Amino acid sequence: MRPISLCLHEKPITQLLFNREGDLLFVAAKDKLVSLWYTSTGERIGSYTCGGAVYAMGVSQNSQYLITASADAKVKVWDVQTGICLHTENFEVSCRSIEYNQGESQILVVTDQVMGCKALIHVLDFDQATGKLSTNFTFESPNCKITHATWGPLNQYIFSSGEDGAIRIYDVEKKSLHHTFVENTKKVNRIEWTKHRIMFLTCSNDGTAKLYNTKTLENIKTFETGRPVNAAGVSPIKPHIILGGGQSAGSVTTSKVDASQFKVRFYHIVYGDELGSLNGHIGPVYSICFTPDGKTFATGGEEGLVQINHLDDSYFQFDQDLVYTPKQQLETNNEINLIV
Repeated sequence: MRPISLCLHEKPITQLLFNREGDLLFVAAKDKLVSLWYTSTGERIGSYTCGGAVYAMGVSQNSQYLITASADAKVKVWDVQTGICLHTENFEVSCRSIEYNQGESQILVVTDQVMGCKALIHVLDFDQATGKLSTNFTFESPNCKITHATWGPLNQYIFSSGEDGAIRIYDVEKKSLHHTFVENTKKVNRIEWTKHRIMFLTCSNDGTAKLYNTKTLENIKTFETGRPVNAAGVSPIKPHIILGGGQSAGSVTTSKVDASQFKVRFYHIVYGDELGSLNGHIGPVYSICFTPDGKTFATGGEEGLVQINHLDDSYFQFDQDLVYTPKQQLETNNEINLIV
């Protein structure tokens, strides 16, 4: 596996995102840019310039609209093809997180706890015909910084992670806090979903990634890494996850830390075993993303480097005995073997 390195951004990468088809890669960074690339070749298509560090983004299912949340307290809606900004929504403080709901009728926006303002999750209505946004409602503040928020299955709940290590679940219909649980000792940086959102994975500064059942909130598995976990990628076709992280540059220069902590590491989602690791970054990894077909993944780090990794055929033959095969298909395969 030979990675394709994308060297454009001069500041840390904040989020990577593939479109539904997986042929386009969007890269958000703190240098006020969102860049757009072809996944297959790493060729740059263009970029979108915001007024502040871009913390989060989302792309519509038909790849028509791009939404960005940035440090200049603005949420912008872009036309992906032309690069024109169609709409701008202003807030009081920096916008930390943004995401479309399923169906793309609404988006959520997280604003920071800073300058006397409380951290809030805003829900905005989205007009798919024009790309316009309009405020719907805001949840009550948890009185701590919200690091990430994401829509749950069928848009019934919003899951958020906090600086206090808590996971908070909000009821969208009742517009109120539904449940809170704390199982991490330090900040939870991000929440990542498995396919179909049956389970979710939390990434924490306490060096763990925890896998939960979405319905029961039972902790199914805990992955111990020994280093802060900033990002995770969940394969949609294999029982594997990729974890990335590491200490910030300031911590590394004042302590004896092995550069190997910046490797991205593969784990088996069932057994919890580390399957392997991959070099490529010289600083903490802040974002990991799989294509929807599971054949490619990308990583983005503090040094501004993005790497696209097209997985080899040998990877897909690994753990074949653990790949689910429907009973009907298994019987058909056995019949074919008998004929041969």
